[in-house]
Amino acid sequence: MVSLAARLRSAIPLPTGEGTVGSRVAPLALLLVLLALGGLGLTVTGRSPAIPDQSIQAHVEPQAAHIPRGELPLIGDPIRDLTIWYAQRVSDANRAAVENLRGRFLTPTDPLADEPTAALYGKILLITIPLITLGGLVLGYLVMTARSSGTSAYAVRAVTPRFVVGATLSILGIYLVSVLAQFVIATDIAMVSVSLGAEAAGGTDDWPAGGGVFAILQQGGFDPRIGEGPGNWNSGAWLSSGLLAAVLMTFLQMLHAVLAATERFMVIVGPICLAAYAIPATAWLANTWLKLLAALLVVRFGWAIVFIVFSLQVPAHLGDGGLPPTVDDTNALLGLALGAAALMLVLPPILVNLVVFHARGPLEAAR
Repeated sequence: MVSLAARLRSAIPLPTGEGTVGSRVAPLALLLVLLALGGLGLTVTGRSPAIPDQSIQAHVEPQAAHIPRGELPLIGDPIRDLTIWYAQRVSDANRAAVENLRGRFLTPTDPLADEPTAALYGKILLITIPLITLGGLVLGYLVMTARSSGTSAYAVRAVTPRFVVGATLSILGIYLVSVLAQFVIATDIAMVSVSLGAEAAGGTDDWPAGGGVFAILQQGGFDPRIGEGPGNWNSGAWLSSGLLAAVLMTFLQMLHAVLAATERFMVIVGPICLAAYAIPATAWLANTWLKLLAALLVVRFGWAIVFIVFSLQVPAHLGDGGLPPTVDDTNALLGLALGAAALMLVLPPILVNLVVFHARGPLEAAR
């Protein structure tokens, strides 16, 4: 035992002086004091430990997170979001197209009710009246100096009635156009009121946006978040048919703008074109003007007939609440709207060609 104790003393060096013991024990004691103070501070400032629940709980298996059908984690369903965005843009385009046609689509422009057109007509007439007066003075001089018989006397007497007719039409041309336009407007109102009624199509200021065949373009759409029909305007066919309808209605807006501008232009140049009838060499200009005016009125009248014919088929696809009962009814309404828009685009070139190139002018018989 004595030898074992001697070996331990030699293996473990012990401090030999008081200075050595103090220098080694003081840091260790200081570290222990700091740890004790830190634990006491955490205990005082922190939350007291909760008493563990001694009741036995059943083991619950972890459940996977619920992911909606068709959606991907974090990014959702980009195809569905893109479809909704596309369908909404198509709906906006169709509603805007129908609203832009509201008012003067099925009826021609009345020049007396259109103040800018009437003002421009008056300014052109101020230029035409001096020319007519000068022509009348020249014609009177020729009549007074012409012989009682012969070719010159016959030519002067033949021009006289043409000059009177041309001057009269030139001055009263705007009233002639107004009478014809009012006749077409009254006829369209009578046809729509008798066949459709104001409740189904609205008034003249609402056509064709007040109802009828284009109502599906104002209310239809597609949203994959809700079911297709019955009792709503939601249909997957909107993704293709709605786009085609928006394209056709855009072209129809362009054609309507061209017709409206042409109607105003025809009224403005009316005094000059009608006064040209006084001279046999320029009488063709007056006849062409009258045929073009008749063609424009016929196009408006034809559009009204197409609107009525297609709108008469709409009530058969609507239920009691004014909604399509099935998805097939919604698709049928889309087909009717597409057919009406396509026929309205094809009709003007056909009617203008028939009236201008294949009809006899109203003043040609007087040659």
